[in-house]
Amino acid sequence: MTIDKVEGVQPFERSPALDGYHCVTNSLAKIYHHYGHPLAEDMLFGLGAGMGFIYWAPKGGYPFIGGRANLKGFYKDLGDRTGVRIAEATTASDRKAEAALVEQLRSREPAMLAGDMGLLPWFEMPGDYHFGGHTFVACGYDGSERVLCSDMDQKASGLKKGFYYVATLEQLRRARGSKFKPFPPKNALFGFDFSGYHPPEPDGLRAAIEQAASAMLEPPIKNIGVRGIRHAAREIQAWPDRYDRTGLVMSLFNLYIFVEIGGTGGGCFRYMYARFLREAAKITVNDRYEKAAGLLDRSGRLFTAAALLFRDYEDKSRLQERIGEASRYLANAADLEEEAFRLVVE
Repeated sequence: MTIDKVEGVQPFERSPALDGYHCVTNSLAKIYHHYGHPLAEDMLFGLGAGMGFIYWAPKGGYPFIGGRANLKGFYKDLGDRTGVRIAEATTASDRKAEAALVEQLRSREPAMLAGDMGLLPWFEMPGDYHFGGHTFVACGYDGSERVLCSDMDQKASGLKKGFYYVATLEQLRRARGSKFKPFPPKNALFGFDFSGYHPPEPDGLRAAIEQAASAMLEPPIKNIGVRGIRHAAREIQAWPDRYDRTGLVMSLFNLYIFVEIGGTGGGCFRYMYARFLREAAKITVNDRYEKAAGLLDRSGRLFTAAALLFRDYEDKSRLQERIGEASRYLANAADLEEEAFRLVVE
């Protein structure tokens, strides 16, 4: 694969700026591709048991609706199920973090990194916006101060366009070492050992699906899993009494961002997981996975419909009516997902 130079910096071999859906799986897809074992984002997401649900309403902040799960175990589970050792190294020392990155880049190996989106130079974010849970790949180096990075367009829904951007080491130092909450990136650098790689296997697929199903059907608290979706459906109806007008509008707009735009592949990750289930159905010859995929697709469309009600931040009309409609969409999505996950563990 031949890739032209970007502002004079040549990408490493087999380091394309892939289109994608979710920053973590898109970054992983680039690394797997580079080492000669390309896997689709959907497969990476599913093997790591990445799909779930959480409703979180922090004190003094706006509510958060998320479709991820297994955040602590995702990389280990994905690695175990593909024979790849994945290690995340963090440090409080910006100097040590930069030295480790430069050493890897001098070896012409791409580096998967975490950084604060509010400080990454290729994003146009409000001045007070910070999110350190974002990942991207450094995949080229001029030997001095300029690093070629690859990422995706964060304004798009669904499939996002991949692109390259030449950043300076200083810019990366600021973004990687950000102390801002939530989720300060802690200079994270991911290491990979592909010597034991194997393609997805039926047993690993079944284990991953059962893990995700257990998390959705048997959550430890009420704001996670299927119970969490039903909880969110009730909670959203209380938002008008809980927040002032500005806070309410912002909370509703965030629902749109978190569900449809924020690297979920649309539908709060449900479309990605449905595609994974369909691929798993072929490998394991299990038609229950295919049926569950259809139910997850329908749930995703309900999440999308709820989110699109609040896409226009300036539209403050019929808020109470639209909130009620969104609540019903979420409640119906919970029913579909309970049916889907019970189906895959029968």
